[in-house]
Amino acid sequence: MPKRDIHSSASLGDNISIYGDLTLSAGVEIGANVAFYNSVVIGENTKILSGAVIGRPPIRSGVTNREVSAGDATVRIGANCVIGANAVLYTNLQIGDRVLIGDLASIREGCRLSDESVVGRGVLMMYDSVVGARSRIIDGAIITGNMMIESDVFIGPGVTTVNDNDVYLMRFGLLSFAARGPTVRRFALIGTGAMLAAKIEIGTGAIVAPGAVATKDVPPWMIVAGVPARELSPVDEAVRRSILQRFNLTESDFE
Repeated sequence: MPKRDIHSSASLGDNISIYGDLTLSAGVEIGANVAFYNSVVIGENTKILSGAVIGRPPIRSGVTNREVSAGDATVRIGANCVIGANAVLYTNLQIGDRVLIGDLASIREGCRLSDESVVGRGVLMMYDSVVGARSRIIDGAIITGNMMIESDVFIGPGVTTVNDNDVYLMRFGLLSFAARGPTVRRFALIGTGAMLAAKIEIGTGAIVAPGAVATKDVPPWMIVAGVPARELSPVDEAVRRSILQRFNLTESDFE
């Protein structure tokens, strides 16, 4: 029998559908036509706008190469978050406090979003990816599966990322599935429309220019641009120093 623990101060809109365990803390606001699956726990004062789907189970048709697992099957959303209209959040998610998820965003199973991160309107975030605290993923970006985004990263609109350099053979089952997305280190900035290849690392404080195609590792505090991306120049030293000072850090903290 599903368990319901809904605080008396929580507000529920019309036509709410609940298909599993649901915990709503004090001050939670749920819009109309929201659907809850599996097990969902929502922290204080979080707002979920109309049409959102929370805890959607992954469903495999039997023709994909990647095995699908619901994992924990629980969605945990922290306090003071905003989940946009018609956003779809799969199962096995952990979302911190003060997180903003835009309208029409889709976040797949196994993802982890830290406090004060932003996932913009229409962002597609694939399975088992991680977003660090205060990072921003702007509208229309595609975050591939098994991708690591550290804290204080900015990913511009329309950025695309991939996790499979062997798709030519892997799609036919001729290689075992072993996809891994790029890693984006702290303070890095990925410009509008840039593309990041599988398994590469974008170093701390690096800048990938708009429209660039990064096919190999980018050193820390380096600006790259072009197709394929090439090193242009280091980030200005004064800019670099001001960022580190803003967070009471020094160069030695990244050695």
